[in-house]
Amino acid sequence: MKRVYWKPAGPGLGVLAALAALAVLLLLLVEHFPLETREDGFSQKLEAAKRAELAFRTIRDERSSLGLPIDPKLDPARTGLIGALGTEVTTSTGNLASKRTSANPNLAAVVVDYFRRLGLERGDLVAVGASGSFPGVNVAVLAAAEVMGLEPLVISSTTSSDFGANLPSFMWLDMERLLASRHVFGVRSLAASVGGIEDQAIGLTPAGQALAHAAIERTGIPELEPKSFDESITLRMAVYDRAARGRPIAAYVNVGGGAVSVGRSRGKAAYKPGINRPSPSPPVDSIIGRFLLRGVPVVHLTQIRTLAEEYGLPVDPQKPVTVGEGELFRRREPNRWLALGALILFSSLLYTAGMRARRRAHLSTTPEGEVVDARAGEARRR
Repeated sequence: MKRVYWKPAGPGLGVLAALAALAVLLLLLVEHFPLETREDGFSQKLEAAKRAELAFRTIRDERSSLGLPIDPKLDPARTGLIGALGTEVTTSTGNLASKRTSANPNLAAVVVDYFRRLGLERGDLVAVGASGSFPGVNVAVLAAAEVMGLEPLVISSTTSSDFGANLPSFMWLDMERLLASRHVFGVRSLAASVGGIEDQAIGLTPAGQALAHAAIERTGIPELEPKSFDESITLRMAVYDRAARGRPIAAYVNVGGGAVSVGRSRGKAAYKPGINRPSPSPPVDSIIGRFLLRGVPVVHLTQIRTLAEEYGLPVDPQKPVTVGEGELFRRREPNRWLALGALILFSSLLYTAGMRARRRAHLSTTPEGEVVDARAGEARRR
């Protein structure tokens, strides 16, 4: 009686284990070797970040030469852009984490991205409201404008909240003058106010107000001295219009949350961080509101930590930031060719293992006599 042997028609456990291990290895290979593609405007973004880094380094070196030490507890990354707590020219409380987040040269690439999204082109006029509270963001705006060939019309607020440019002998206007004298940027403010409450430094001591006025005077910037909130808005808009000389202003960039620029508490709720475009609803009266009424888009650089998270930048960094690092510059995506090659390789091996298993199964289920007869017939044919 002929005996029939049966085995499962599939690869053995050893082969299956090897295939599973290979599948995991190929998956890891695809995940760990993605393609890096440059984001739109890569060259401009990188150049702007490098220019901002140069500005940061220039400010830090000057601060050191002036004998103004950097507190490693407040500024662990040693940017030189973090001020102190409660100086004579400090107008309000400030968030230290936000100030550290703003001391990032890659923020210049964020501003370039906003400008590109607005379709700004070389030679366009951009009105800027700079703030002593965020010198790093001021630098980012100037760096982006410089690299893109824009013409910024800058009005600055001199005083600062906690941890901004609030060292009386080295305020934002001093930094701006330094950067212009070292040819890092070719722009200086058209005018400046003392800033603070009602744009009049209300709440500062007489000594603090005197220090703010002195900073404007020693840097040679014309001073705006409004007597009211509304007058401050009118004066600032007049400065922008005179400087534009009939040319259209393509965008307004606001740094920080100054009431004159934003519009007190209602404005802070009405205007979101990033790009704000004109809408049918009446805007809150402010510099932002006046530009929106004219149909001019606004880049509102506030809630810095929110902007950083949106663009994948570090929040409250504790060490120096690398220029050109992050999703702003390069996008990582799976390497499709590598994935296809891995799929073809694995499919081929799986097919080969399956075919060998089927042949072995066929031989195992063939009666012994037939196998012998088949082998004999093959030998005769040879």
